Amino acid sequence: MRRRTSPVFLLAVALACAPHGAPAPPRPPLSVLGSGPLIVPFGARVDGFRVGGLSGIVRAPDGTWLAVVDNEGETPARVFRLAFQATAEGVAPLPGKTPLQIPLAAIPLAGLDGKSFDGEGIALEPSGRMLISSETEPSIREFSRTGEVLGTLPVPEVFRAGEGRGIRSNQGFEGLTLAPGGDVLWTANERALKQDGPDDETRPSPVRLLRYDRKEGRFLPGAQYVYEVEPLAGRKGQGFAIRGLAELLALPGGDLLALERQFIAGRGFTIQLFRVSLEGASDVSGRDSLAGEAYTPVRKTLVFDFDRAGFMPDNLEGMAFGPDLPDGSRALVLVSDNNFELLEQTQLVALRFFP
Repeated sequence: MRRRTSPVFLLAVALACAPHGAPAPPRPPLSVLGSGPLIVPFGARVDGFRVGGLSGIVRAPDGTWLAVVDNEGETPARVFRLAFQATAEGVAPLPGKTPLQIPLAAIPLAGLDGKSFDGEGIALEPSGRMLISSETEPSIREFSRTGEVLGTLPVPEVFRAGEGRGIRSNQGFEGLTLAPGGDVLWTANERALKQDGPDDETRPSPVRLLRYDRKEGRFLPGAQYVYEVEPLAGRKGQGFAIRGLAELLALPGGDLLALERQFIAGRGFTIQLFRVSLEGASDVSGRDSLAGEAYTPVRKTLVFDFDRAGFMPDNLEGMAFGPDLPDGSRALVLVSDNNFELLEQTQLVALRFFP
């Protein structure tokens, strides 16, 4: 019998022979943890509220999760506190619990309801205060842990909806993320502002990444950078279709992770994650319009496509980091908005992510 050389031995020889200072082998790409999504049942309720419409998510210091509801008719605007675990084996209820027991509590947002507020993004300050974006105005409000409004961040006039300018209907501040350290906040419109270009689905849609900087205890708007949403891909016929920037997540070192979501009636969702570098990008905060202007957009690199996830994603639009994993990666948790529709799902998904 011919003796086989051990793969471990070959790896050791290769490493020993590698030149000093050679780059480390590339880290594996993002991958789904576990066998697929955890579904929060459609009938889940807590504190008298139906659980659904989850559009943004963030992990609290105690290991629970806060998820903001976009809107549900004239019901009170609210945040749900959730409890589940994200490990190398995927997303699961806490030991001894069922998916119906994932919702722990509802936090009503004082004075706001589904008509006056369309919550989309959520970030958690080191103090425990919540920052939540609403896409209709658009706005970013600061809330106490119990849901009282503490203040509203100033929004540059260029985003304000008006005749021929500002955000398009239902395409305002969809994403929100606080950078490590808590002094930089990012948001963005979902698709191009009216004055920045036509809403042409066959061409990239220039949206503005808006940076807020904390100065003397307050977040103030600063630089703006152009992020180009990919053109709509795979459309056939005239049914409803849209693609937009659904979420942002700040990474250590200054890059961002962007979630682009596409829906085509009859074909379903396409969900892709891009790593975003601001290096060399133009600050367009002083420009009232981008139409016909020269600028350098941010650089984006596709890092994960849910076409290879092994399951059919629903309306994923919330994204947050979970705990560190034993191999040095982090759990990246995503949540879907079921729009309170019986045929849609509230999915909780975890990916392995190397920052």
